Amino acid sequence: MSLLRNNPIIKRAVLFIYIIILIEAILKLLGYFTSDTLIISSFYINYEGGFIKRGLLGSILYFLAENVSINPFKLQIFFIVVLILLLFSILFRYFYKNKLDYYILFGSFMLLNVIAYNMFFFVDILLILFFILQIFIIKKIKNNGIKIVVVNLLNIFMILNHEAYFIFTFFPILYLLNVDSFTLKNIKKIIFLFPSFLVFLLVGIYFNGHNVDEHIIVNSWAKFGNDYSDKISKLYWTFNSTDETIIWKIPIFKKTPLYLLGFSANTILIFMSMYVYLSKNFTSKSKYIFTFLSCQYLALILLSIIAFDYVRWFWITNIITIITLINVNVSSGIFKPINLKIPNNINSYNKILILFIGLPLGESWSPTQFIYTMPIKHIFDFGNRLLSLFT
Repeated sequence: MSLLRNNPIIKRAVLFIYIIILIEAILKLLGYFTSDTLIISSFYINYEGGFIKRGLLGSILYFLAENVSINPFKLQIFFIVVLILLLFSILFRYFYKNKLDYYILFGSFMLLNVIAYNMFFFVDILLILFFILQIFIIKKIKNNGIKIVVVNLLNIFMILNHEAYFIFTFFPILYLLNVDSFTLKNIKKIIFLFPSFLVFLLVGIYFNGHNVDEHIIVNSWAKFGNDYSDKISKLYWTFNSTDETIIWKIPIFKKTPLYLLGFSANTILIFMSMYVYLSKNFTSKSKYIFTFLSCQYLALILLSIIAFDYVRWFWITNIITIITLINVNVSSGIFKPINLKIPNNINSYNKILILFIGLPLGESWSPTQFIYTMPIKHIFDFGNRLLSLFT
């Protein structure tokens, strides 16, 4: 066990592998990072056809385009680039300031690998950055009553952009509000979050797009130019997809139930890798990490049962979990603490094992996908890239 941790040759070899993976991931990002790919259809959902889920940001963009005489497409591209750079800079600052191991970011279920394969939505970055902003604002407020009101207002604002925000941040916000037990005072705090929950239910169930003519939304952007009309037209899929979303009814899982077991095993593997990492890097809070991470993955599993953007759910959950542990004093938890002892040597092995952990893709899981999404695959891709230069 100590050989892996103390042998300088092995340590340099592992570092070299991580550097190659980083280079290859950046090259892949630059390969598809164009103005066309930066036009994100979900940012153009607006209220022109009536109130609808995820329409707030698009309505703000539409208002600015009409009243300030700006090109909404160029503004959105600029906005996305700023968000990406901002998230990278904040994460780097967080990891550097708190002396966290960077290797977790290379996991298939984290930001670098997801970006390398273009398997994320830019709205996810907005969700995470807004959560960071929410933490900052709430920590500045001392009055509990005002804090609850502000939490609800911020929650509702982001839920109107994407309803999943409530699911990803529910347990972190409980910790943010110092809900550390089921006392009467803390139960009141949970009850006072009902406005956020109500809006979440309304946009998720009633205002889900079935009562709105999406043609009105798509056509409303035509006045600003048709350069990206094909990208915006993908909104039709958002509200008219006939794909089955309930996980056990998805065709590949119905046809091959063993793949559903593979999905479950993959989730457990990612959970354990995250737990090993968090236990090593947040030792002062280790007693409650298992409980907190379990709550986060419970939310992830519940969301995965009804929505199949599995890649997004994993990396958003894991990033928000780390950000919460950095910013919030999770020194106590809602449930009974579970303190699983993780030997220090295990973390050294985790740095290597994480390179061989794949993840479920959207609407499916298979051994081929698991292998394809392993971070170690970047090494082979980089080798093929070098070979292509000489052939």
